[in-house]
Amino acid sequence: MATTKNKTTPKKLSTAKSAKNAKNTARPWSWRFSFLTIGIYAIVVTTVVVAALFASTAIMSQYNQTRLARINTIYTSLNLDDSYQVKDANVFGDKRVYLADKGRTLSSKVNYLYGDTVSSTVAKLDEKIKAAGFTVDNEPYSDTTATQYRYSSSNGEYIHLIVSSKVYDDAVTNASILDKDANKISASFDKDTAPSNIIIKVNLDDNNE
Repeated sequence: MATTKNKTTPKKLSTAKSAKNAKNTARPWSWRFSFLTIGIYAIVVTTVVVAALFASTAIMSQYNQTRLARINTIYTSLNLDDSYQVKDANVFGDKRVYLADKGRTLSSKVNYLYGDTVSSTVAKLDEKIKAAGFTVDNEPYSDTTATQYRYSSSNGEYIHLIVSSKVYDDAVTNASILDKDANKISASFDKDTAPSNIIIKVNLDDNNE
């Protein structure tokens, strides 16, 4: 009776398979390490960018708050009592540049109503503004119905004063609404009549508004 010999796998073939398996096993770990490195790098870069943006925003916010405090100090230095009734205000600290003219910036502005003639109101405010450390630069629009003066300080701060008669302003506005001739209406009013509309603009960058 013939006997069948058991076949054994050659050692060379077994060794080759082991090497191949080891190579296949090592490859995923290599890729995982690469992805992990890239992921860590991305996180670090993102963290640095976010931190820089946060720091920049915080610095700008502090800068704007400092400017706002400075502007409020200027308004306070004018020593306007309660007889100067605030109608509306738009006071801000950030620098706002005109879209159409990069050389000009918007000013903070407060509108008041005061119970005196235009000429008397201008005289009182001129005295207060000068007492706060400002000097007259010019009268920018002498041909307008409102009296206007520009002031500046040695610290590079600017004030633009505009005073007009409320009675006159209302008459012109009403004429426009009623579709009447504003020129005829305005001619019958004394532009010095009380009370006075007051606009005080404050700017830390220029006096071109």
